[in-house]
Amino acid sequence: MKGLAHEQIRALETHYRAWREVASRGGPTDRKRAENAIGKLYTVSGHDWPSFVWYESPRELLISQANSLGRYGLVSIRDSFCETIRLQSGEKELKKSLRLMPGALGAVPFERFPDQQWGLIMETVPESLQRVMVESLGEISVGLELDGIAFHEFCDRHLGVKYESGRLDRLRRWSEIGKSCYWWAPYETTCFVSDGPTAIHLDASERIHNLRGPAMAFNDGWSLYSIHGCFVSERLVMQPEEVRPEDLPLDESLEVLHATIEMLGHERFLAAARARLIQQDVFGRLYQIPFHDYEPILLVEVTNATPEPDGSVRHHLLRVPPEVETAHEAVACSFGRRTKAYAPAVQT
Repeated sequence: MKGLAHEQIRALETHYRAWREVASRGGPTDRKRAENAIGKLYTVSGHDWPSFVWYESPRELLISQANSLGRYGLVSIRDSFCETIRLQSGEKELKKSLRLMPGALGAVPFERFPDQQWGLIMETVPESLQRVMVESLGEISVGLELDGIAFHEFCDRHLGVKYESGRLDRLRRWSEIGKSCYWWAPYETTCFVSDGPTAIHLDASERIHNLRGPAMAFNDGWSLYSIHGCFVSERLVMQPEEVRPEDLPLDESLEVLHATIEMLGHERFLAAARARLIQQDVFGRLYQIPFHDYEPILLVEVTNATPEPDGSVRHHLLRVPPEVETAHEAVACSFGRRTKAYAPAVQT
């Protein structure tokens, strides 16, 4: 593929930014619009207009799937619908070339962007419903098709790619479904559909994240909690005074760990983690946190030498390697220095 013209690069950036907004939208679901979009895909694919059964959240839809309520004997037609958006000969290379356009798709590859909600829901629901999710991937559209839909829409609108007329009609129905619908499970005569989230919160890197409340919430009261894309318990965010060791994301990235410490405060975090002071010196305090059957986690607590404008002194907890033995060594390690080489004359 030849390089894109400047205006096409700008169109590509705008196009995928708009689809990111689609993938992360919250608010009331327009059920009539969603039914119209799905129903038209049924008819252009040779099926009769279906009846619709609605749920207020994906969890309700999964429970229905688990209990086989209202769908016994129905034949799924999702796979035949998805055939339209699967990449055909030549389309894979075209899509790959678009991905390689410098900065064109933004900081987060869009093909991974729709995965976030599916992954968070998978971690949040009970194990029994996790099995249903895996078993029903061939029957429920959970948003993973958005990447393919966005690609085909860009090719149609901005690259002049010629699609067979029947396929183009179906692709445009898919595009409308992606913009109006959340989870949906199409069967021959009936389609089961879930409302979308009433709210979704993202961090600066477009990961599902909220330190003050649910990261995702649904009409039926079901809420999901996440810090920088990592699933966390409701208690950690909503009831920090009751946090237990199992609520702490100790096995996640340093970014998630530090956000948790900042949210709870260092004293509450240490108490919740049942941290044990194992050594202290003029450089700080070294704490040990038991962590299942793995090596214990070590954190060094240091304080700012300069007080805040209100006179308070900020404390920081830094994770350090498990072989560290002293606070001095831990602080030196955090600066990439050996203990003997770290002896500042003035702290700022």
